[in-house]
Amino acid sequence: MLTRALCACAALTLALLLSPADGRAQEHDAPKLEVGVQFSTLSVNLPGFRGTENAVGVGGRVTYNFNDYFAVEAEGNLFPTGAQADYVTGGAAQQAQFGAKVGKRWNRFGVFAKARPGFVSFGQTLSPLQGDAGGVPFFYFARERKTHFSMDVGGVLEFYPSRRLLVRFDAGDTIIRYGEHRELQPFPVVPGGPLPFGTAPAETTHSFQFNAGIGFRFGGGAGGDDPAGSPRSATVEGGRRFEVGLQFSTLALRLSPESLGQDPLFPFDEGSQAEAGFGARVGYNVTERLAFEAEGNFYPRRRYGFNTTVGGYPAQMQFGAKYGKRWEHFGVFAKARPGFVTFSSVADVTGYESVTYLDGRQYFFPVFDERSKTYFSMDVGGVFEFYPTKRVFTRFDVGDTMIRYPVRDSTAVSPSLPAPRIPAELRHNLQVTAGIGLRF
Repeated sequence: MLTRALCACAALTLALLLSPADGRAQEHDAPKLEVGVQFSTLSVNLPGFRGTENAVGVGGRVTYNFNDYFAVEAEGNLFPTGAQADYVTGGAAQQAQFGAKVGKRWNRFGVFAKARPGFVSFGQTLSPLQGDAGGVPFFYFARERKTHFSMDVGGVLEFYPSRRLLVRFDAGDTIIRYGEHRELQPFPVVPGGPLPFGTAPAETTHSFQFNAGIGFRFGGGAGGDDPAGSPRSATVEGGRRFEVGLQFSTLALRLSPESLGQDPLFPFDEGSQAEAGFGARVGYNVTERLAFEAEGNFYPRRRYGFNTTVGGYPAQMQFGAKYGKRWEHFGVFAKARPGFVTFSSVADVTGYESVTYLDGRQYFFPVFDERSKTYFSMDVGGVFEFYPTKRVFTRFDVGDTMIRYPVRDSTAVSPSLPAPRIPAELRHNLQVTAGIGLRF
């Protein structure tokens, strides 16, 4: 579904760009060397149907253009959020891909296919080991780095606000080959018998990856700074006040309270888990500096578990303003947009069951039901826009999405009623969005 949305976004933009004015071929003395930086999200599909973990990070890229149709490139990404600890994944991840892209450039944009072998490395994978204590065998886990072969195939969409500057979006399938490895097997340990170790076979998984970044091109012959003249796209004169766009978004949800260490119900830091999704935006430019806009995003990964704060499918709506300055090829803005974030299936405590143990102690266990919950949110941050043509623009948002959680029940087992509750709090969540849009 996410891939189809990105393809539709690219198709819409290309259909409007393919006009006699913008369809002229780029000069063949285009800059040869490119260097760029990018934001990247990798949805790691764990082997054995153990779910998906979204890793969010940053990276760099170097490209050499042989001509307008063929280029070779190398790319590296670092994902500090990593993935959950598993037999083949875990901890911060690194990625390197080396290969080629083939396609065609026009005056303001280019469309390419890419194929790049490489590797993905995880620094904190679990390795089950066997020990012996007085003749009694036992097992434990060690952490080690594991590196797997990968193959990145997909599409590239580039925009050229000027001769030297480019904006790039990548969407593709990162195929990861996991080799044979030891795992604990799902059968009980027999006293005095063998430990539950087994060898899991090699497996290949497919992981969606999206990159968005900017780059600088140098080298090549003459031709001025701008291909085919200046786009003059920064103005909102002539009726070009409305904007519509599609985007890819990541929201790094903070799972632990901001007051970690002060609340005995939450003594451990669960960190953040990234949600990757897509959305749309509409805007109205009041002046060159001020605009009002509304944005909605949906995150298609379902979150499971008895969590009374988040769960199910997250969705988001923000409404507000951006204020800043436009230049000829780009614009920089600050944004402030209140709204709300909804979770479709959150554990809700409907009552308690009493359990009395043999020693006479009584405990109350919560009983859960699932329901949707909506919380107030506030999105503040920065916006960077680039203008390849008068009507097409690319956009990058980076900000803090603050979510206000009210007082709510906890999952804790209590020796008495009423059970302790989680206090109201404000959590800060990093959000990064990248997309393209049209102005009319």
